[in-house]
Amino acid sequence: MIIKQKFLFLLFFILTNCNYEAIYSNKNDLNILIKNFQLSGNQNINRNIVSSLKLKENKKSGYQLKLLSNSNLEVVSRSSTGSAAIYRSTITVELSLIKQDEIIKQKKFSSSFTYNNIENKFDLTQYQKNIELNLINKITEEIFIFLNT
Repeated sequence: MIIKQKFLFLLFFILTNCNYEAIYSNKNDLNILIKNFQLSGNQNINRNIVSSLKLKENKKSGYQLKLLSNSNLEVVSRSSTGSAAIYRSTITVELSLIKQDEIIKQKKFSSSFTYNNIENKFDLTQYQKNIELNLINKITEEIFIFLNT
């Protein structure tokens, strides 16, 4: 018991004195000026990503941001009657950060989720929209970390 208390005290002491800071604590501090955006693919995904990142637009100088997004819904498994039993939603985003026709950073982000069919089609549609938003948020966080490093 005493060893646990000493360990926790030591861990607390180390973390408070080494300027430890959570990754998302300064999420609003993405200091990248964007000259223009080139958005292609799924416009809903692109709008959500750009608005969530809160990028600053500067027409005079800065980077060019290219986003190519794609959303895919596929049937993974079918029941014995031939109706869809399991779905997989996948969102893919290709990001390029360009300055003076030179690619500075480039990466492809992908996230997917597999789920069972729901008999009520309205509920299924709402569930699919929620899944899409969660996947977009996950990719946005990955893009934020990528752009911050």
